[in-house]
Amino acid sequence: MAIVPMSGAKAQDAGELAFVQGLMESMNQLSVRFNREVCGFILQDAEGNYSSTKVSWGGEASCASLPIEEGQRAVSSWHTHAAWGLGYDGEVPSIQDVEGDMRYGVNGWVATPGGRLWFVDGTTGTMVQACGRDCIPVDPNFYPEEHGPVAERYTLEGLYQRFGRSR
Repeated sequence: MAIVPMSGAKAQDAGELAFVQGLMESMNQLSVRFNREVCGFILQDAEGNYSSTKVSWGGEASCASLPIEEGQRAVSSWHTHAAWGLGYDGEVPSIQDVEGDMRYGVNGWVATPGGRLWFVDGTTGTMVQACGRDCIPVDPNFYPEEHGPVAERYTLEGLYQRFGRSR
């Protein structure tokens, strides 16, 4: 898939955050209802307006975005983490989420069953909660902090530690 990042990954922008939060208001509800991840890319046109590629539907723990059309420029990826599942730590971006954004050179956005919205810096692999629990629609079956407290910020190394893995 050919992704053309806009002059490399950059820190989140207020306009992009507002667009993504609105998008995730509807997408997280659908994702939870059907227990499937939903994903796509955030695009920005020459005038600075944001839009999304066509939505892709994945499975319970994965999603592959459709290819970017010729002439489109992706500034970030986005996806949901489907419904809450016992034993699955879906309240933080996965290692695969972060490393995928870094590989493509774009930032990322991840919505969780607990209603969190994460921003992933595609250059550094650092992730921060753009808004915390309950800021977007929540899975009614969500069990808070099943895997322990959720920090407001993680590095990729911290995420490896949270998941008990080494690099």
